[in-house]
Amino acid sequence: MKFEKPSSIRLVLFGSAAFWNVSIGMTHVMIPLYALSLGFSILRIAAVVAIPVLATLGVRFMGGALSDRFGERRILQSCYLLNTVSAIVLLQADGLVSLLVAVTVSNMSRSFFWTPAQSMASQIPGATAGKSLGQLSACNAAGSMTGMATGGALVALLGYSGAFQVLAVTTLGASILGFFLPPVEEKPRGRSVWKNLVGIGTFLCYRRTWLVISASFAAGLTPALCLSIYPVYLAQLGHGEEWIGVTLSMRGLGPIINGLLIASFITPSRQAVFYAVGLTILGLFLLGTGSLSQLVLLALCIAGLGIGGGLMDVWYQVQATDLSTSSNRSAAMASMGLGWNFAYIVTPLTVGWLVELGGFRFGLLTTGAFFLLIATGTRLWYRLLAPPGSGLQVPSTQIDVGVTETTKGQ
Repeated sequence: MKFEKPSSIRLVLFGSAAFWNVSIGMTHVMIPLYALSLGFSILRIAAVVAIPVLATLGVRFMGGALSDRFGERRILQSCYLLNTVSAIVLLQADGLVSLLVAVTVSNMSRSFFWTPAQSMASQIPGATAGKSLGQLSACNAAGSMTGMATGGALVALLGYSGAFQVLAVTTLGASILGFFLPPVEEKPRGRSVWKNLVGIGTFLCYRRTWLVISASFAAGLTPALCLSIYPVYLAQLGHGEEWIGVTLSMRGLGPIINGLLIASFITPSRQAVFYAVGLTILGLFLLGTGSLSQLVLLALCIAGLGIGGGLMDVWYQVQATDLSTSSNRSAAMASMGLGWNFAYIVTPLTVGWLVELGGFRFGLLTTGAFFLLIATGTRLWYRLLAPPGSGLQVPSTQIDVGVTETTKGQ
């Protein structure tokens, strides 16, 4: 059964996603600052952010498999409820273990959210996949931007206990709206969760998938930094908590601009250009954050990072849509979006280690130079991972486990 009223699904899907992202944006600011108030070191704060992601890597695959088996709506409802549980645990957190539990449950919610939300958005009729996914990205960014802008202010105004209570109420908004989500196209009957998991694994056997994963890693870089390194960096520069949240929220401007003005131009035929441009923007603005200390200029750089990350975010989703069908869309999103999970593990720990080694300036400048180097190698990565005429070509007998024969996007 397809959507009967595309405008209604946009309202409910985007509304629930906005509430969810507001709460996630709040945690991006609150958790590292709360850990700092508990006396944690930079590397320990990075570990609080990164280590729980290890426990949720498999959750992303399971979420994609369950979504292709039971539908996107049920998985999104579970995601919203998990986020509420995380907020309740955070209310009681007073040390490393309890904070790790809260962050782990929050990451489980994140692992469940992106795949079904993107899959559902890509199936809305009446617009190209790039446009619908761009609108979802803009909505997500607006919610995250609001959450980050208010997160620090709430801490300054209400203290951590009061701020965590507001966070819990916000998570309930998404949970309530989740019950009004309609189903999309019916999933094929007789296909088990295990077969869907095998389908995800099959996607990972193709080189082209890993090119897309590299883009989803780049898309996850900025939020990973905003959750771990940047709040502490801004605090070390002497900026207040209320201004830290506002500054970090500027990241959301990029995906909003991308979603409303640029996303419809991101097509498979222009993929190499947007891949290189997105990585270049990330590299340049990482260099900017490592070179500057003025709050306004740092805010502009973080907004620039949001533009680069937003481009890569829509880019990988368009690729996953182009290389899948509605019946295995969640499997494609789950496998090709794996870079997001890697970004939340690798980025805090690697940049945190570089910061411990040579300071914030050294860590951020080194990371920026690395992304510029990757951008210059775009043609090489395409020759190695996506040569002309490659595609995801698999025998028709494997279609039932969730892999498409399509060679679109070449």
